[in-house]
Amino acid sequence: MNGRTNFLGLRGLVYVLLTALLSTVGFSYKIYEDAKRTKNLLMNQKIALLKDLTQSKDSLEIIISENTSLKAELINERQKVVKLLNEISSNKNVNLQELLKYKQEVNNLKVIIATLTKERNDLKKNNDLLKLQRDSTILILTNVKKHSEELEEKNSDLNKTIKRSSVITIVNLKSIPFKQAKNGDLEKTDKARRVNLLQISFVVVGSKFCKPCNKEYYVQIIDSKNNIVGERKSKKFGAMELDYSYVAPVMFKNESMEVSADLAMENVEKGTYWVNIFDNGNLISKTNFELK
Repeated sequence: MNGRTNFLGLRGLVYVLLTALLSTVGFSYKIYEDAKRTKNLLMNQKIALLKDLTQSKDSLEIIISENTSLKAELINERQKVVKLLNEISSNKNVNLQELLKYKQEVNNLKVIIATLTKERNDLKKNNDLLKLQRDSTILILTNVKKHSEELEEKNSDLNKTIKRSSVITIVNLKSIPFKQAKNGDLEKTDKARRVNLLQISFVVVGSKFCKPCNKEYYVQIIDSKNNIVGERKSKKFGAMELDYSYVAPVMFKNESMEVSADLAMENVEKGTYWVNIFDNGNLISKTNFELK
């Protein structure tokens, strides 16, 4: 009886010990798994921090390359980012306390970088506005200067005209190449292959001292190969023989008048074309145009 009792007691003890052992193993495994999950979590957080810092560093590199007025401050923050990157990368076994410290430093850097970026953007916006205002001012001044120069030129022309009050003169000579459609519509062009009509116009200017008269102006058009364009006729003026494109007859009645003529053209070639106006063999006006 005593033997059986001892056996049952021993078996109970073994059961208790076995249960305790299994509990210990289970608890140890749970601790191991928890530690593993914690390590993975810390590693993922570390990778995220490194990614944030790398993006911040790349953004700073771009802004610094633009030679902004905040360059010194931005370089200083970039150095902080690089230092923190190196520190986190070299810390192989980062713990929770260190991770929290790093996160706080990263957040502080991001706030500073965001503030500097906003300041840079505001400065850039202000600079762009100032540049626009400056360009507008320059444009206005340029236009004023141009207008003044045009007025001076017109005044100079007027003074010369007054001095030559008894002489009929030619002004505002224009030569415009066109593409004429079959329906008669005209399209201005500088493409040689498209040109089939050349319009020549000028203004005959006289004064009250000039007597009404009939005049003939000889229009000479020369292409880039020194060939006469148009009728290709000749006329002698004393010892000089003038080759010309056509004659523009004018009935002058003591007032300014515009004279215009259209000249058909074909097989037009590229180059510079010269238009000269002669009065009795004397060159009195000229211009040129370019065909591509």
